[in-house]
Amino acid sequence: MTLKRKLGLSTVLAVVMGDMIGSGIFFTPGELAAVATAEWQVYFFWALCGFITLCGALTLAELASLLPRAGVAYHALTEGFGPFAGFMQAWIMVLVSGPGAIAGVAILFGEFGSDALGWQVENAPLYLAATGIGLFAIINIRGVEWGGGAQIVVTAVKVTGLLALVAGALFLAEPVAGTAEVDVPASTGNGLLDFLRFAGVGVSIVLFTYDGWIDASHVAGEVRNPDRNFPLALGVGVLLITGIYLAVNVAWLSVVPLAEMRAEPQAVAAKVAVAAFGAGGATWLIYLIGISIFGALGGLILTLPRLYYAAASEYQPLARNTPAAPFFNALAYLSPGSAVPTGAILTACGISIAALFFFGSFARIVTFFVVPFQFINILMVASIFRLRPRLSTSGQWRLPLYPWPPLIFMLVMTLFLIAALVFNPLDSLIGVGLTLIGVPVYRMLARRRDVV
Repeated sequence: MTLKRKLGLSTVLAVVMGDMIGSGIFFTPGELAAVATAEWQVYFFWALCGFITLCGALTLAELASLLPRAGVAYHALTEGFGPFAGFMQAWIMVLVSGPGAIAGVAILFGEFGSDALGWQVENAPLYLAATGIGLFAIINIRGVEWGGGAQIVVTAVKVTGLLALVAGALFLAEPVAGTAEVDVPASTGNGLLDFLRFAGVGVSIVLFTYDGWIDASHVAGEVRNPDRNFPLALGVGVLLITGIYLAVNVAWLSVVPLAEMRAEPQAVAAKVAVAAFGAGGATWLIYLIGISIFGALGGLILTLPRLYYAAASEYQPLARNTPAAPFFNALAYLSPGSAVPTGAILTACGISIAALFFFGSFARIVTFFVVPFQFINILMVASIFRLRPRLSTSGQWRLPLYPWPPLIFMLVMTLFLIAALVFNPLDSLIGVGLTLIGVPVYRMLARRRDVV
C-alpha cells in the first residue's frame, strides 16, 4: 500500500499559506519598530525576508520536481549527501524540530484560546493546546482529503479576516495620536559593517514570521501533477504572503506611528483593530489570531507525519528484530481504508504533547529546536548542487537564476544559526543533544546493510 495522489493546487497553496500565517504577523511589526528608524526600513525588512524565503522555497520546488515523493527534504539529503544525512534529518524532525514546531504553535493557540474564553484554570493553555493537537490528529486520520479540506477552509477564513483588518485600517480608522516619548533607535551608521549589523537584527526579528513553507514539501507524494502544482503553489504562496505582510505593515503604520509602535509593541494590532472597528475590534482580533494559529497547527499535523512515514518506510526492514522495531513499525503504518500514515500522525502528536508539557512556554520550545532545524534546512537547500546535474531531465521545472537563490538562503540561515547558538545556548544544546542520540541508532541500522 502506498500514499495516494489526491491533493490539487488549491490544497497545496492553502497548506503553504496556512502554515506560514500564524501569530507572528500580528506582533512582529511592533517588535521591528524597536530597530527601524524610518518607515522605509520596515518595508525593506519585510520585503527582504520575503525574498530570502522565496530563494529557499523555489530551491525546494526544484527539489520536489526532481524527487516528487513524501518527505522531499529527507530524500534530497539522502540522495545528495548519503543515507546518514537523510536519517539524521528524519531523526531531527521526529524527536526535535517536528514536535517542537507543533508544540510551539499549539501553546500559542492555547494561550489565545484560553484568553478568548476567559478560562482561569491552572495550565488551561496547555490543556487547550493538547486538545487542538488531538482534534487535528482525528481529522487527519480520517483521510488526506479531510486534512487538506480543513486547511482550505481555515486558511480562507484567516486570510479574509487579515485582509478585512487591513481594509478597516486603511479606510475606516483614524490615525492614533502620537503621544509616545521613547528613545529613537541608534543610527545604523555609515559603514558597511554597521549596515550589516543593523540588517541582521531586523532580519532575525522578521524571518521567523515567514516560517512554514518547507512543511508543504512533506505532502509531495500525495500531490497531483507535482511537477506543475508544487512549484506553482510554493512560488505563488510565498509571493502572496509577502504581499499580505507588506499590506499589513502599510495598514498598521497608517494608524499607529512608528514611535507609538516602539512604545507598546505588543499592543499595535489591538490599537489598529479598535481604531477600525470600535471596542469590539479587540475581541474580534483575539479570535482572528486564534484562528490563524489554529490553521498553522493543522498544517503541521497534516504535513510532518508524511516525512516520518517516508523515512520509517525505508528503515523498517533494517530495524526488524531490534529494540527499535516497534518505533519504526508504528511510523511506517498506513491505514488500509484511508491510506494515511496513522502511526506517524499519532506518534507526532504524542511526542508534541510531551514536549508541550515539558517546556511549557513558546520561547523555550522555539529555542529548543531552532538550531538543528535550520542546520538541516541549510543542508537540504545545498543538496540542489549535487542533485540538479544528476537527476534533472528535460521538461522538469527549473529554478530561475541558479545558483544564486540557494546561495543567498544558505548564507542568511548560517548567520541566523550562529546567532541562536550564541544568544540561547542552553535550550539550543538540549535540541542538539537529542539530535546526537540519532547517531548510534543510525550506526546500528547501518551495520545491517553495510553502510558506513
